[in-house]
Amino acid sequence: MDPKPVSPFQKFIDSLMRILRMFTSRISKLFDRIIYSDRLSMIASFVLALVFCLSVNFQDLSFRFFNNGAVTLNLANIPVEVLVDDNAYEVSGVPSTADITVEGDPTDIQLVRTQNSATVTTDLRSLGEGTNTVPLDAAGLPTGLTVRVNPSTVQVTLAKKYTKTFFITPDMIVGTGQSVNAYNKPTLSVRSVTVRATRDKLNAIRAIRAIVDTSGYEGGFVADVPLVAYDGTGKQVNVTISPSTVTATVTMANGSPSAPASQSSGSHEQVSQADESSAQSSSAKD
Repeated sequence: MDPKPVSPFQKFIDSLMRILRMFTSRISKLFDRIIYSDRLSMIASFVLALVFCLSVNFQDLSFRFFNNGAVTLNLANIPVEVLVDDNAYEVSGVPSTADITVEGDPTDIQLVRTQNSATVTTDLRSLGEGTNTVPLDAAGLPTGLTVRVNPSTVQVTLAKKYTKTFFITPDMIVGTGQSVNAYNKPTLSVRSVTVRATRDKLNAIRAIRAIVDTSGYEGGFVADVPLVAYDGTGKQVNVTISPSTVTATVTMANGSPSAPASQSSGSHEQVSQADESSAQSSSAKD
């Protein structure tokens, strides 16, 4: 009786099984050699540890080797610090904030995020009166980063400050339920103050007023009150006044009770205690 012929598929399966047995036999022998050899076992341990390390840090490594570690971070609205002698000059043209763009290694970028120490400055200390184009510089960042400031330069104007002396006028503000007629004219601790500003601002000032607010007081009182400069239209003028406050002594008018009688409803009644504009001293001096 003739043997049953073997199909081509069966021959393929048999060949594949022989290859697998041969491969597993060799793997088994290699494994035995590694296990029973100190040198080979150390090499195998090192290779496995390296593979594990690469798999854990794959993302960072891919940034370093394939993207050159280029990570970009935008820092918006960083306050601009102006380095200048503000007693001698008034500065205009510098923005209050600027934006910073940093690019570099992911570790350094993460450090920028966590420290939040970036600053922007412009140094005007070597400049004199006039208009100049100056750079905005970033600081407080790790070295090795590519840094861009937006705007990178600004056009600034330095105006020299001068000093004038002005007399002070008390300006009383009474609150709801109070009457200006219940009070005498406030007495101030000083009659005049010095004002430092640009020539244009000094020429615009028409009055320096001591703002005496009676709200919250019953009867006479003594309080430190602020000084404010006003132009001819009644708008405040931003200047440096020295001293910036004075002591006002407020007494009740004769026959007035310690708590003034209630008036018609309203938030505040403001009455100037003098009609004349503030007198000025001699001409401006440095």
